[in-house]
Amino acid sequence: MTAPMHDLASVAAEGWSVADRKGEEEGAPAHTEQKLYVGPGRHGAQVRHAYVLAGDCLAVIIHERKGGAAAVPFHQSVAEQTALLG
Repeated sequence: MTAPMHDLASVAAEGWSVADRKGEEEGAPAHTEQKLYVGPGRHGAQVRHAYVLAGDCLAVIIHERKGGAAAVPFHQSVAEQTALLG
């Protein structure tokens, strides 16, 4: 069974995370995979989360901040974690 496809604007309006492509795969080692997302959090916060896969290791990175989680520190955390796994 496959999940139905939705347009990103309607998914975000319902409170679900959407893919954050900026920074994804930039400088990542060839044997790693990154998936970055951004979405609404609790009490007006914004949540950025990423999954980094390297071999049989999975890293989960979460940044949450009321008013908006900054993209640059988040992408830096993802890059550093990817380098550690790679």
